[in-house]
Amino acid sequence: MTRNDKSAPPPIDSFSLKPNAEVIERVRSFLDERLRPQGLDCKSIYINTVNNIVDLTLTYSQNLLGLGLDTLEWGAVQKHDDWETGIFSQSWTFDDSLRIDQPSMADIEQMMKDLLDEAKYEWVF
Repeated sequence: MTRNDKSAPPPIDSFSLKPNAEVIERVRSFLDERLRPQGLDCKSIYINTVNNIVDLTLTYSQNLLGLGLDTLEWGAVQKHDDWETGIFSQSWTFDDSLRIDQPSMADIEQMMKDLLDEAKYEWVF
């Protein structure tokens, strides 16, 4: 097999978990348990992104459950730029009055790393 061969198998350590009802419930349960001390749940926290901080044109919005599912499907934790991405109580907004301070973006990224590790090493499908 050559290195340009498109049928080459993925690296041995690669991981991907497609969403299904059981995966969705496990992700929801994992994230909600982590958010419980703040009185939050993964369907009410949104990661919202703007094109740039000058004109604040929204380009993407996703709740934390969706981010968790994407993390497992891609097998990687996304890194977010704090200047262009924020955590909010509503989708498709960059209004500071709707911004959530805790968990922080670093906390969210760590939560996604922990989720990925748990799915890789503890969940059996």
